[in-house]
Amino acid sequence: MPPPATRPGGASAGAMFSIVMPLWNKRHTLAATVATVLGQSWQGFELVVVDDGSTDGGAGLLAAFDDGRIRVLAQANAGPGAARNAGMEAARHDWIAFLDADDLWLPDHLAELDRIRRRFPEAGLIGTAFVRRGRDELDPPARPVPPVIAEIDYFEREAAGEPILCASTAAIPRSTYSLLGGFGNDLHGQDSEYWARIALERPVATSSRVTAVYRLGTGGVTDRALHTRRHGRLRRLGDLGPVMALLAERYPEIENAGKRSAIDRFVDYRLRLSLRGAARAGDFAALRAMPALYPRPPRAGDRLILAIARLPTPLARAFYELGFGAKALLRRLRRKLRGPAPTYFGLLEGGHAD
Repeated sequence: MPPPATRPGGASAGAMFSIVMPLWNKRHTLAATVATVLGQSWQGFELVVVDDGSTDGGAGLLAAFDDGRIRVLAQANAGPGAARNAGMEAARHDWIAFLDADDLWLPDHLAELDRIRRRFPEAGLIGTAFVRRGRDELDPPARPVPPVIAEIDYFEREAAGEPILCASTAAIPRSTYSLLGGFGNDLHGQDSEYWARIALERPVATSSRVTAVYRLGTGGVTDRALHTRRHGRLRRLGDLGPVMALLAERYPEIENAGKRSAIDRFVDYRLRLSLRGAARAGDFAALRAMPALYPRPPRAGDRLILAIARLPTPLARAFYELGFGAKALLRRLRRKLRGPAPTYFGLLEGGHAD
């Protein structure tokens, strides 16, 4: 095993990370993802890959890396939450970092997690910023100098629509897992529910440094959900997903007025996301049931989407396709004006300045 990273002057960096990676049919992306783990400037880690019943033989590619820090566990297909839980159970170190098998880390990701950990040792959840990119698209991530490392109000920041952390940038101390257990079994949203569950109980700290690429267009759960997921008929706020069910259950217990206010804004934000997702997917049963779910009057944009949903279905679908198509066209134009995107490996060579 390569030695742990060291700080300037030769002092031991101390922390060791167990990296938990759920794997389900990601043969086409796995090698690139693992290469970014092995290329970390922080070399004190193990990589626990949990093969969740894959049928494409992807786990077999790991033998080519010939690195004793990589361990592979196999289980019958049970979903990403169960796979992450199995990885946490098997983890040997006190800090557990998460990475999906189709995302990418920049070389200083683990080093940045250690900076956050040392600055806020009581945090129950930490993470770095990330960028979302298509499979063949990547422009340089922002590089704040110096990055802002701070304890945050998780619900307030999420409600503002900021990319705080994701399942490939988050890390927890083992004590969080011991206190709160692991991820739920929902196919969609089990990670968001876990972060919210932690934020209700423990401090959350993040860095504004972008250290990961969340890749779209790789055939993952998020890609399928963007276009095919259906909520169906909704009867209560908790039907919108596990994080909303958690907050609906826990909200009456929260006495702090500031936290309740932040959660109110978070719920409003998640409702807006669900509404737009239902419109994009053409889930008219959900769209027509949503007005009853709003705990507060919806914004003007939401009111427009809800009003369109009351039109005859073919006409409403045409309006939605026109609106989302125009938005997608504007995004493509903005990307074109920025010029050609460099390769991911160009970013690896450039690195990040401290």
